[in-house]
Formats: sequence, C-alpha cells, structure tokens
Amino acid sequence: MSDAFAEMMLGHLVCLVQGNAFILVEWAYLGRGKLRWPVLWAELLCMGQLGLSLATGMSFFNVQSVLLNVLYLFVTAQLFGGTFADKLTACLINGTMCLLVENTVNYTYSWFTGVRTGEAWQHPGCLIALCAANLIVGAAVAHSLYSWNQKCALQPLQALVMSFFPGVAVVLNIVLMVTGTQQPATRMTMLLTFGMSVAVLVHIAIVQMFNDQVVQRQNSRYRAQLEQQRAEALLDSYTEQRRLTHEFTNHMTALTALLDQGDLKGAQAYIASVSKTVAAGTTIMDTHNPLLDSILSKKYEEAAKVGVNIYFDLCDLKRMPFDSMDMVIVLSNLLDNAIRAAAQALPPEVYVRIRKTPEEYLISVRNRVQEDLLLEEGKLPGTTKKESGHGMGLSNVQDVLRKYGAEYTVSCRDRWFRFTCAIPCAVHDMSTDNL
Repeated sequence: MSDAFAEMMLGHLVCLVQGNAFILVEWAYLGRGKLRWPVLWAELLCMGQLGLSLATGMSFFNVQSVLLNVLYLFVTAQLFGGTFADKLTACLINGTMCLLVENTVNYTYSWFTGVRTGEAWQHPGCLIALCAANLIVGAAVAHSLYSWNQKCALQPLQALVMSFFPGVAVVLNIVLMVTGTQQPATRMTMLLTFGMSVAVLVHIAIVQMFNDQVVQRQNSRYRAQLEQQRAEALLDSYTEQRRLTHEFTNHMTALTALLDQGDLKGAQAYIASVSKTVAAGTTIMDTHNPLLDSILSKKYEEAAKVGVNIYFDLCDLKRMPFDSMDMVIVLSNLLDNAIRAAAQALPPEVYVRIRKTPEEYLISVRNRVQEDLLLEEGKLPGTTKKESGHGMGLSNVQDVLRKYGAEYTVSCRDRWFRFTCAIPCAVHDMSTDNL
C-alpha cells in the first residue's frame, strides 16, 4: 500500500467521522422532523459525499472541500426538525466545532513534530488524531445539546449574549488558519488555539450551569405555587365539609320533625330532595387516596365553572407511585390543559381513566380540542400560551415522568387529544409515600 493511498483513505476516514459527528449534533439539537429516518438519509448523503470525493479525486482541506462540507451541513439540517433559524444555528454549531477541532489538532501536531501547519494534514498521525478528536468532541457536544434542549430556560437575548465569546474564538481561529500555514506552530500559537478551544468548552459549561440555576429557580417558584394551590384546595375541602356538617344537623332536625308528625311521605320526599342537592354540589371521589381525591374534586369544580364535563374511571389508588408534590404536578397540569382545551371545543368533554395492572399504573387523559394539533412524535407540545390549550407546564410533567421511569405517548386525531402514560409499580418503593 503506497503512502499516497494510505493518506487518501485516512482523509476519507476523517470526512466519514466528521460527517457522523455533524449528524449526531443535528439529531440532538433539532430532533426528528416530518421526514422518517432522518439519520439514515443523512448517512446516505455522507456516503454520497465521500463517493463524489473519490470519483473526482478531490483533495482535503481546501476551498472546494470546505464548500462541499458547508453544502452538506445545510442539506442534512433540512432532514431534521426545528425551525429554519434552528437549522442555521445547528450549521453554525457544527462549523464552529469543526473549525476549533481542526485548528487545535493541527497546531498541536505541528508544534510537537516541527512540520508546517499547512503540511500537518499530510501526516497519518495528524489525521488519526483528528478522527479521534472529531468523534469525542462530536459526541460530547451532542450530549450537551440534548441536555440543553430538555431544560433550556434562557431568553433569546440571553442566549445571543452567551454566544458572543464563542464567536470571537471562531474569528481568531480563522485568522490563525489563514495566516499561519507557512511555518511550524510556535508554543504561543499552539497554546492560543488549544487554550481557545478549552475556553469555549469552559464557557459552554458555565452557560449550562447558569441555565440550570434559572431552571431551578423557575421550578422552585412553580412548586411553591403548586403547594399554595394544594393548601387552598385542602382548605376549601375542609370548609365545604364543615358546611355540610352544619347543614346535616339542620336536615336531621327537619327530618325528625316530619317523622314526629307521622308524615312518612313528606320525610321520603325531603330525603330525596336533600340527596339531589348534595349530589349536585359535591363530587364523590373514593380512590382511598385523600390528596388525589382532593385534586380531582378541585379540578371537577373548576371544569364545571367553565362548562366542561369531566368523566372519571378510577380504581383503588391508595398506593399510587407518586409522592405528593409529583402527583400535584402531573395531574394538575394534565387536567388544567385538558380543561382549557376542552372549553374551546364542542362538546366540551374530558375523560380521565386510571387503571392498575400487576406491573404498572396506566393514566389516560383525553379531551376534545377545537382543532387537531401538530405534534412531534414522542414529545409533548411546546410550552407556549398561544397554542389551543395545551403545552403550559407540560415540561414539568415530562421531568416527573422521567424521574419515575414512566413511558408516555401523545396523539391528536379527529379533534381528540390523548395523553397516556405507564408508571412502573416498582418505583413506589423508591418514592416517599406522603399520602
């Protein structure tokens, strides 16, 4: 095997690894779009790009190969989900990652070996190091972006400000790449390129920590609001119970008077009247779970006020595998969104069903919607108040379900929105039973 052939094969291996790193980042950042199997199509495009390079004898690390990479990035980004701005951002992230990795490996190898930076790409050792670096950095960036998408709390302006430093690092790397190809790297230029790459990684870690703090503050405020709602619901239930107890005494006095007068028919009619009044004014929940009964009763009353009918099909939920806080988050958010959406539809209906099997609890909430929602497979609707009643607070539901290892599905067909989740019974032993 000649040196030229080995260099060519290693160069194509670099392109293959780099293309797969790009795909990983796009998949993590953009997710699945309307096209099925986007990763497969992206891989086919990657192989097509390599085939074109082989057929035309295109060399590496020149203007033509850079333009081909830019075109490949833009085309593959269209295969995935997200908005057009998201796709451009994914291209910029991949371009930045590629530039930083190539410059860092190039200058580091040049400094260690003494070859010119413009010739380092002709050495097998440099190409092998570049393959390893692309694979490691691509996987790390993809993991970071996936975590970022799950809990992104920064405003657009904040995110723009946070991207300023990586932008400066990219500009400096471009300057070094253009001006430093005719001589070996010095310790200063090597440390500069390597230091900029490390600084960008540290910057990203700091941004992630800042974002996590924002998420924690938001969750703390949200949980405090839920606790207040829970306390108000319990107080309302207690007040209602006191009122019914007081009325019960009066009803017993009236009933005793009728019986003392021998008016049996009057007593029967009075009992029937009182039964209808009590049934109309209270919701009878008996799941053997007091907090769950309180939540469902509260939501039933809220739905009735906006003209929404809720139908319950429940089982014994005494050992429901949620602690108190998580139960409030899941059920309150699901029912709030279902009631809000159903209030805009005809007929305004919500169905809640909870069933238990030996392995898991199955929760199903379905409601009418004014019009079908466009849903990305496997994901809850986005958190926006502009949607038809769905999306608000559902990211918190996702966090709780993930905590318990629960699986869920969402769908919207024929103006019915359906949410179904399965919660393993085994997690009950790991959760705190405050019920």
